[in-house]
Amino acid sequence: MGHLLQLDELTGPSTASVLDAAGWTGERRNRDKEWATSWRRADAHAWIQGEGPSVQVEFTVWHREVAEERPDTDTYIDALHDAAAARLPSLVAQLEAGVPRLQAGSVGDDLTDGADYIDHTAWRISDKVVLAGAKQDDTDTPVQLVVVVRDSAADAAAADDDGEWL
Repeated sequence: MGHLLQLDELTGPSTASVLDAAGWTGERRNRDKEWATSWRRADAHAWIQGEGPSVQVEFTVWHREVAEERPDTDTYIDALHDAAAARLPSLVAQLEAGVPRLQAGSVGDDLTDGADYIDHTAWRISDKVVLAGAKQDDTDTPVQLVVVVRDSAADAAAADDDGEWL
């Protein structure tokens, strides 16, 4: 992550280059883009999102699928949300230990870029935002623990293009 924070601007090619150099494997390509948009390393996934020139990268470090057949769906989903939120402090501690500039502490500003998180912690480092959070985008999507890195001036609309980045 430190190498992503050192980039002047998070572009698709520069982000892909950093992921490739760090041992991530590019898995899926959008025929309209010159870089892979989906990446994997061990059990973690990364997605380069946005049209550019500035993009964001979202790392999924933990996820649980939502099983459709459950006697009490609300209780089940609440338990998944609680499990993701319980893992967040450990993830935050790992990030702060691994990226020295994060040790200054999180910021109180809303850096979610309009996304709805179950719980999150965010940092502003120079011109970048790093956000660690638990989320579920919709009731039939997985509950995830993610780390997002983006330029702090990135436009929310550019980063959220209705899944067209795949």
